[in-house]
Amino acid sequence: MQRVSFVLNIRPEDHEEYIRRHEAVYPELLQAFGEVGIRTYSIFLHGGTLFAYMEVEDYEQAQAQLANHEANQRWQTYMSDLLIVNAEGSTSQVIPEVFHYHS
Repeated sequence: MQRVSFVLNIRPEDHEEYIRRHEAVYPELLQAFGEVGIRTYSIFLHGGTLFAYMEVEDYEQAQAQLANHEANQRWQTYMSDLLIVNAEGSTSQVIPEVFHYHS
C-alpha cells in the first residue's frame, strides 16, 4: 500500500464553496475510488493550501484509471473554477514523505 500526499491551492474567497462541494461528492466517484484501489483519502484545508493524503494500492495506476472515468472527468470539470493552476500547469503537486511512524 502506498501513502501519497499532495498539495493544491485555492483562493481564500473560495474556501466555503470548496467545502460545500465536498459535502456532496458524486457517489459514483467514491465508488470509483474503491475500484481503482484507493483505501483512504482525506483533504485538509490550511489557509489557501489543500493538503491531500491517500492510501492506495498503486497511485500511478489509480490516477490513470480515474483519468478515463466519466464521474472523475465530470468532478474535475466541476472543481476547475476553484483550483489554482501551478507553475507546472497542474492543479496538484505530489509531495515526498519524509517521516512515518506506525505502531
